[in-house]
Amino acid sequence: MRWRQGAAVTFALAAGAAALALAWAGSGRLPRQLHIEELVAELSPTPDMPVSLGKLHPGHELRADAGMREAIITPSPSSLHYRVHVPPHAALRFGVGVQGDGRRDTETADVRFRVTADGREIFSRAVNPTARRRDRSWFDERVDLGAFANREVEIVLEASSSDPGRRPCGAAGWSHVRVVRDTWRERQAASPAAPNVLVLLVDTLRADGLGVYGATPSASPTLDRLAQEGLVFENAIAQAPWTMPSVASLLTGVPVRSHGVTGDPGALDDGHAAYLPDRLRTLAEHAAAAGISTVGISANPLVSRATNYAQGFETFQELELEVRGDGRAREKNWATAGEVNEAFLRWLRPNRRYRFLAYLHYMEPHHPYTPPARYRPPPPAGIRPRVAGGHLDQWLHELLSAQGMPLPEPEVRYLRRLYDAEIRSWDDALGVLLDRLDELGLRKSTVVVVTADHGEEFQEHGRLMHGAHLYEETLHVPLVIAGPGITAGRVRELAQGIDLFPTVSALLHLSRPPDLPGQNLLGAREPRAVVSETLNGRLRDGTGTPLVSLRTPTWKLIHAPALGRSELYDLEHDPAERADRFATTPEAAALLQQLVALEAEAPPSPPATEGDGDLRAKLRALGYVE
Repeated sequence: MRWRQGAAVTFALAAGAAALALAWAGSGRLPRQLHIEELVAELSPTPDMPVSLGKLHPGHELRADAGMREAIITPSPSSLHYRVHVPPHAALRFGVGVQGDGRRDTETADVRFRVTADGREIFSRAVNPTARRRDRSWFDERVDLGAFANREVEIVLEASSSDPGRRPCGAAGWSHVRVVRDTWRERQAASPAAPNVLVLLVDTLRADGLGVYGATPSASPTLDRLAQEGLVFENAIAQAPWTMPSVASLLTGVPVRSHGVTGDPGALDDGHAAYLPDRLRTLAEHAAAAGISTVGISANPLVSRATNYAQGFETFQELELEVRGDGRAREKNWATAGEVNEAFLRWLRPNRRYRFLAYLHYMEPHHPYTPPARYRPPPPAGIRPRVAGGHLDQWLHELLSAQGMPLPEPEVRYLRRLYDAEIRSWDDALGVLLDRLDELGLRKSTVVVVTADHGEEFQEHGRLMHGAHLYEETLHVPLVIAGPGITAGRVRELAQGIDLFPTVSALLHLSRPPDLPGQNLLGAREPRAVVSETLNGRLRDGTGTPLVSLRTPTWKLIHAPALGRSELYDLEHDPAERADRFATTPEAAALLQQLVALEAEAPPSPPATEGDGDLRAKLRALGYVE
């Protein structure tokens, strides 16, 4: 089969996230110049091509190199033809994979992937997941196009059977095929006058779980000491009550409705709302363009290449979730904070002379609550064994239902103690990380930013975990900034997730992109309200509906636009948000009008281009969907 397409040429800055292999090859030393890739052309099928643009799943759904991706699924034999103008320093980037039936079969035929440019073979690989277990993965490839510079070239992607007389080994696909152009920047050197920035994001960490925010006894002595040296933002508010939309706002500096990464379960099957759009510029891209080395380490499967959250990071490592059990009572183990830190330190030791922006994503306080034995409190008599173990998976259907699943108070108290023990475990690892930075001589040239994507509920408003409500227990997060040039103190004004991008830009001495709505929290701060939202919300009576909130210094308005229902809380006199004042407070109408105006001002999100096909499985592992 043979089809042709003329490829349109577009340009968008995208740092080479897949340079991981280069960055960690050999000694692990980065080259003197920082490598950046600019997107020249995406090679994707058009509606007139009789190929399928769908999902392909070569291996285990939670493995970073094997999970489902959107792919051009091709019959065998087939060839796809593109005409592309190749600029200097260009390369072809793509992934190839074959989805088998999961069983071993040595009698099947390999799929041979082949790429030619003007008839000259530039790539070939045989893949057979039924015959070779190592082939149950994606193979991400980079082919140099330097020999074809300054020419219009016909690039042909071919897939064929190694033996048409034998059974095929599975469905073949090409993923994220694009032509890129290499550019380079001289790497900046770090110094106290030009510091590094280390962003530590602790998933599911509510502010009131920390001593620096008033918790007694404190589960965070190391962070408390660090906070005494730096700036503590007492009222930092997340843009959403769960990871995908909140982290997207942190990395892009735009509100949820402007990046569009809502993770809406109703849109997962067609890939929408589950992928950070390439057209959005990330904080990592902004830093890399200035010659600052960028590295990300993530223990959360939602923050990965598959969701494009690695966009702009020169080096990005995903630490995989370990799953054991029979599928009905599976034990999940997130990578520990110590493992996240060690992955970062392996990158840092040979590269410490270069200035860096690092993003480390931890999972300690996230369900399941399984702290180390030395911090695990003894369970009280009478609580169920699974609750005593910190696991709520088997009740996920009930927890996500309209009614929720209220637990007895002794069980809730014990789960909170396990959660606090998880915080203490992360805090220990923070102490080790700071010591290692001292040993490497980097503490005096590194600003440390500690924050969270959202908090956690322990039935303050009738539910457990997070994602469905917009109350303070899920939106009030820590924000601590400490390091060279940071004056110690506490800030009462509201801060929010979209402020991270302009604030870190200022710390890196970079100009702020003009279209960002957030503020540099280290400069002049103007009073403003914070908008947060979730598509997967529930009102206090259990009604499921999208929710949006407006947070001012003294008021919290929670609004359900589809139902025209609202709640209003006086945070100054009712910080626990118990008494709904919407029907009795004169300010209610003005606050609602302000919320509607702020929503209308937000720019629309760019169109979705891809999706993480395994998002549903990852959300299930994290407790967001059944």
